[in-house]
Amino acid sequence: MVGNKGTLLASTFLGGALLGGAAGFPAHADEDAATVLPVLTVTALKRIEAAHELAGSVTVVEGDDPVSNAVDPGAALTRSAPNFYFGGFGQPGLDFVNMRGIGPLGQPANSLDNSVGFATNGAGTSAFGFPPSLLDVERIEVLRGPQGTLFGRNAMGGAVNVVTRPADGEHEVRLTGEVGTEGYALGEAVIGGWLQEGVLAGRGALRYQKQDGDVPNVVIGGEEGALDIAAARGTLRYTPTDDLSVNLVLGFDRDERHNNYNMYLEAPGFPVSGSDVIPENRRTRAEATLEIEKEFEAFRLTSISNYQNIRLNGLVDVTDAVLFDGAYGYVPTPGQDNSHSDEREQIFSQELRLNSSEDAEISWVAGVHYFFSDYASDRNQDSTYSPYSSGIFNTGIRSQTVSAFGDVTVPVTERLKVSGGLRLAHDRQRLDLDYTGKGFPGTVSAFSQDGEISDTYLTGRMAVSYDFSHDWMGYASVSHGYASGGFERFTLNAPVGRPTIPFRPSNVWSYEAGLKASLLDERLDLSISAFYNDVRDGQLVAYDTSQLPITFSFVNQDYESYGMELQGRAAITDALSLGAGLGFTISRIKNVGADAVPGTFDGNRVPNAPKFTASADIDYRFWEDFHFNAQYQYVGKRSVDIQNTADLDDYHMVNMRLGWSRDGLDIYAFANNLLDERPVYFGSTYSPTVHTATVGPGRVVGVGVSKTF
Repeated sequence: MVGNKGTLLASTFLGGALLGGAAGFPAHADEDAATVLPVLTVTALKRIEAAHELAGSVTVVEGDDPVSNAVDPGAALTRSAPNFYFGGFGQPGLDFVNMRGIGPLGQPANSLDNSVGFATNGAGTSAFGFPPSLLDVERIEVLRGPQGTLFGRNAMGGAVNVVTRPADGEHEVRLTGEVGTEGYALGEAVIGGWLQEGVLAGRGALRYQKQDGDVPNVVIGGEEGALDIAAARGTLRYTPTDDLSVNLVLGFDRDERHNNYNMYLEAPGFPVSGSDVIPENRRTRAEATLEIEKEFEAFRLTSISNYQNIRLNGLVDVTDAVLFDGAYGYVPTPGQDNSHSDEREQIFSQELRLNSSEDAEISWVAGVHYFFSDYASDRNQDSTYSPYSSGIFNTGIRSQTVSAFGDVTVPVTERLKVSGGLRLAHDRQRLDLDYTGKGFPGTVSAFSQDGEISDTYLTGRMAVSYDFSHDWMGYASVSHGYASGGFERFTLNAPVGRPTIPFRPSNVWSYEAGLKASLLDERLDLSISAFYNDVRDGQLVAYDTSQLPITFSFVNQDYESYGMELQGRAAITDALSLGAGLGFTISRIKNVGADAVPGTFDGNRVPNAPKFTASADIDYRFWEDFHFNAQYQYVGKRSVDIQNTADLDDYHMVNMRLGWSRDGLDIYAFANNLLDERPVYFGSTYSPTVHTATVGPGRVVGVGVSKTF
């Protein structure tokens, strides 16, 4: 069998508690002012634009501080965005997402094997950098459909841009603390203001967060699932003249978790762990971004330089006793099948671009971009059952991408606009591998491999939009997206002396049409979009676990997806806001050939692609000083594997908060995952009746206090 390891309106409220238990609440509007929805803006398209004017499907998550205190930030990113699904190992740096049915068919093969692009403040990162820290966030921009034209490599299904709060000179000092069940605790501090009036502004934020484990280990006792998170960010903005600005953003985060990704899904009492060690997985990430903007009479010049240093450390038992007893009828000797890993990635990117002036009739952007990734891994594995899990692996993957891009929007008439763009890119990737065996039967004593691949490709889009009236706009688009090929980072076949064969790139042709409206005197926004994606050569890491030793292969498979999103938000009064979103996606395997994974047939569902997703939100201020907000999320059933041997259960997520605020003091109670439904984020297959899974956190109820000075 094969297993897995590895429109255009905001369905949120301004200030909604969308990403965790302690998000803010809407500002109390002037009683004499008209009740209208705020205009949401997007910068991920390299220029400031109103989200409701874009010819594409977008969700913008905005909120007053504190934006997100979620202990699962990757999943939190998806909670208010229809057709956006989070999956992963429950280990930092090894998570992924699926957008509109486009995502990994199995596990991501290396740090650059993602189908949705990720960025913070416009600077892209790899799969290891996802999820980014959500500390002191101003908004999150989720753009559906291929975004490679302006976003860059591997944004085949869409893109996510996290925008942090700027250093704008506004004075702010805020302290926040929370405690709750399951040992939950959070402390946060934010400070901002002018360092030199009108010239130099600064902002800083610190956060520490922890939670105890709640998954019993039936082998060595204790509980797994604990987490320990720390993050810091500092921002400086220098504006010596009206036409020049320099922004420096420095960030650091550490995410440590103790999750077993290999738990037996069908085990009585699931989730229970049979690991003979408490898993340890840690990601540290340091980042620096320097943005320089210079305004000229006819255009704006922008330079964005970014450096990231990411490190993953892990210790796991690869033979969970509960799983192996259920799958194979025996339990390996404790302590004999552990994996120690140390993975490092350094990323550097540089973008230079020109933008048209904000008042130009024709809006355009053009630029060049350079991306460099230097990945290195040291993995020490011991095994009693498989040659593929025994030995010392030293792997290096060095990747470079050079690209040029341009995008333009032209008003043909007062109501009709045409837009389009292209990106020409060249990838180069090199593999260096040294393997040393440990004498396991069937393994070689040593193996080395050097390899290099390169690829040149073109992505692009074309769209047309038409204003039917002041309140209604329609659009249609066609886009071509691309996900680069490369070498898989585990070099799984090295122990038996076989070289790693690079996987092929993927590409997609995407078609979309939509309507959006602003109604009831700008108190109600609605949008609907429909799409079709035709994906060629989706990347798949396949493995056969039906017998020992487990064997691995690397194949590509075509698939398609189609569906729709419906989103809306409403300002009922100046104190009450509502929002909702619904996503529907059908994603199917097609063009199954003779080299396909056994058990794969035309029409099989794509794994990790729920048919339905939904969200709803409410924010309400009452009795002048009290506020209430709640968020609901639904994720439908998803196939575990490409053969559709089993489904992961659907789940409902409810987060709530009730508080009192006055004179900068906010006291509140919150409940995260109120229904205590453990979300199962990812599954893999050992046999048609034996599967593994990773789970999200259970219910946490607590209280918090925040004081703004």
